[in-house]
Amino acid sequence: MGIILRQSFANTICSFAGAVIGFINVIWLFPFVLEAEQFGLTRVMISIGIIGAQVAGLGMGNVTLRFFPLFRNVEKRHFGYLFYAVTIPLFGFALLSLAGWIFQAPIIRFYSDESTLFGDYYQLLFPLLLFILYFHILESYVRSLFDTVIATFFQDVLLRLLQTLVVLIYYFNLVPFGTFMWLFVLSFGLPAFLMLLYIGFTRQLFVFPDISILTLKRIRSMADYALFAILGSVSAMALGNIDMLMVGGLTTLADTAVYAVGFYLASMIKIPSNGLMKISQPLIAEAHHKNDIATIAAIYSKSSINQLLVGGFIFIGIGVNLDHVFRFLPEAYHAGVYVFLFIGISKMIDMTAGLNATIIRTSEWYRFDLYATILLVGLTLTTNLIFIPLYGITGAAMATALSVLIHNTLYFFYIRHRFGIQPYSRKTLLGLLLLGAAFAAGWLLPAIPFWIADLLIRSLLVAGLITGGIFLLNVSDDLQQFIKDAWGVVIRR
Repeated sequence: MGIILRQSFANTICSFAGAVIGFINVIWLFPFVLEAEQFGLTRVMISIGIIGAQVAGLGMGNVTLRFFPLFRNVEKRHFGYLFYAVTIPLFGFALLSLAGWIFQAPIIRFYSDESTLFGDYYQLLFPLLLFILYFHILESYVRSLFDTVIATFFQDVLLRLLQTLVVLIYYFNLVPFGTFMWLFVLSFGLPAFLMLLYIGFTRQLFVFPDISILTLKRIRSMADYALFAILGSVSAMALGNIDMLMVGGLTTLADTAVYAVGFYLASMIKIPSNGLMKISQPLIAEAHHKNDIATIAAIYSKSSINQLLVGGFIFIGIGVNLDHVFRFLPEAYHAGVYVFLFIGISKMIDMTAGLNATIIRTSEWYRFDLYATILLVGLTLTTNLIFIPLYGITGAAMATALSVLIHNTLYFFYIRHRFGIQPYSRKTLLGLLLLGAAFAAGWLLPAIPFWIADLLIRSLLVAGLITGGIFLLNVSDDLQQFIKDAWGVVIRR
């Protein structure tokens, strides 16, 4: 767990720094600088770009994480694997762009409420898709080299700083909204370009293919995996973004902006999980390659309890201070409180389930991931079609929480059946009781008139109870050591 903890810590630091910048952007700058429809437009375009990148990638991101251990050989320049990783997605991008051009009219009609903004800037989806696609491909290659921190910095910190700069340029009337949208899209291109430069700087830019390693059997195996990976990845990304897309189509772009605020607040809960997954996935793939189930079981169990406690800490910390968070937003955005609640529950379910999806995707049973995810996409579509007309943006969040619960339940029983392992123990129950007690204390604390003092005292109470409980109940050795190390650094400085 050494490399996992080190890089998870570094990733978490970058992710939290990015979260602070993102908080300023999403909770303050974008809602105040942009009209609600304009803000909603940027959220819908990002969701479309993320899903489209998975389609255009033709599964090469996941193929890289799954099969790169077979190519890993610095002396032989990894057999020029990077050439295949960056070339094959070009065909996917060309095909998807053609489809986007052919079906432009019906797509625009789906998002045409009282606003014509989406149609006005539809063409910007194509460069946005290209930038997101190649950042994803290059990130997968770097992750397979057991280097995850730089990609997290580019994506979580640099990208958000660029967007802060872009929205400030628009705020000071230096450019019109059309130019702002171009700059917003180009902000996704710089991290992808810098990632390519970083690969060259680390002397891993090997682009001349060596076909000697590509036996017919191996090509068939990779192609078969790519087919399932692309469908699985698209389905997974759809699960993560379909609510935003359907809110934009079934309500208005203004409602999408409100939903985006609540969704972003809840997404902060999963920041530690993102860092853990980035370094754990190649290590679990390596363990599968060696048939080392004991290592997989250890990572599975520790990831579950650690994510439960850290994610719960963030969820409760934000939850007991929601009044203070939403005081910075216009009144129209206050409807996002219930979005935060249900999306937050879905994030907690996902984190407590551990690295279940990663274990399946990197194993020989990866096909199950596709079948289960496609089933869940159908369920998510159905529940959104039912709940959004009834409950609006809150209904979309409810549909997401229900889908995530069913999804992780299926994964739990499948992994237990195939590998004989599961992540839960007595410590899981103790962790839930600890979080429940911390939430009750933070929620029931009488209000303090001065809001900054109220926020600080309420937050410190929750933090103190959870930190003390981790040591008193001995629920996580990893977190105890992390807290000791972090406190030691503070004392020394």
